[in-house]
Amino acid sequence: MPILNSNIAVGLGAAVAATVLAPVLVPVAASVARPLAKALLRTGMLFYEKSREAVAVGGEALEDIIAEIHAEHGAKQAVAGRTGKAGHAGEGADGAANGAQGYAGAEGEARPANGASGQGPYAHAADGGAFL
Repeated sequence: MPILNSNIAVGLGAAVAATVLAPVLVPVAASVARPLAKALLRTGMLFYEKSREAVAVGGEALEDIIAEIHAEHGAKQAVAGRTGKAGHAGEGADGAANGAQGYAGAEGEARPANGASGQGPYAHAADGGAFL
């Protein structure tokens, strides 16, 4: 029959089948979808918590490294203050590595003409500065 081969008949048949089967299939689908949604949300929450823990551990490790660098820098400053030498390794006792652009600081160290301490991102404690 030509009417069964047309798209209209197929569409009407699908609509009738959906209307008849919907009251049976919707509760079944809902009973399957709810546990699936809960499982997906539970997995997402666990992933979030584990990620937070990993970031916290990484942050603590980074803080430890930074504290270690600060301690080493403070120890170098203390040694330099006791020996009369100041500045970076590789500079002479008079801080000659700063060259003609520097001038003698209060502790006899060479400082750049722009007023910076010559310690890279660190400032001298005597200048009232702190680690950045």
